[in-house]
Amino acid sequence: MARGFFITATDTGVGKTVVAGALVRFLKGFLGLRVGAMKPIESGCPRQNGHLVPGDGTFLKEMAEMEEPIEEVTPYTFEAPLAPVTASEMEGTRIDINVIKEKFKILGAKYDAVVVEGMGGLLVPIKRDHSIGGMGKGGYYVLDLAMELELPLIIVARASLGTINHTLLTVRCALESGARVAGVVINHQTPASSEGLAGRTGPSAIKDFSPVPVIGEFPFTEVLNAETIGKAACENLGMAALQKFL
Repeated sequence: MARGFFITATDTGVGKTVVAGALVRFLKGFLGLRVGAMKPIESGCPRQNGHLVPGDGTFLKEMAEMEEPIEEVTPYTFEAPLAPVTASEMEGTRIDINVIKEKFKILGAKYDAVVVEGMGGLLVPIKRDHSIGGMGKGGYYVLDLAMELELPLIIVARASLGTINHTLLTVRCALESGARVAGVVINHQTPASSEGLAGRTGPSAIKDFSPVPVIGEFPFTEVLNAETIGKAACENLGMAALQKFL
């Protein structure tokens, strides 16, 4: 399988896409790699001119400066803002994991590294009744996909009340399932002045108690573009921690 990273999170809305885009820019600009990106499944896509437009997938495609059509970056799009298993069943589309794996393989042959953004957290179900072993009875989960792609995980956590429990639970789930975990990135979604006591102390507690390293704290960035998040990534992500997984 290709080199790269699988970006997951402690929950939805934590900032996976921003961190995934920042990692793309970091690998391109700081390490000089040719980098591709994928968001294999995206739900909650708006419809434009009769077509569903994956916002996250489009953002990652732009950050990686890819020429491939968006269907190669995000092969499955859904309108309903729901978990893949629910959205696909409601909209009558069968998710074929082999399609995702094949598109990942193609990108892996073209690029030095591929950054894949997952959907929600590790135990978000993608489909039911699969034939390959899975995390739970009758289900195929985001964690199963990450392990099939053989990519190390980067776990994105928020800096707010509850983050310690959510982060340590996610790390434990990943490690006990046999996944490789490169580390945790803490994403500050609001300015430091408005984070409160939990936002200021949570990251330190995660560093103290997590069995995997915190490889960076991503600062609040008001303007999100290739230049700003690339600069923030180079200044705040640990190069040594990432390089040993490439």
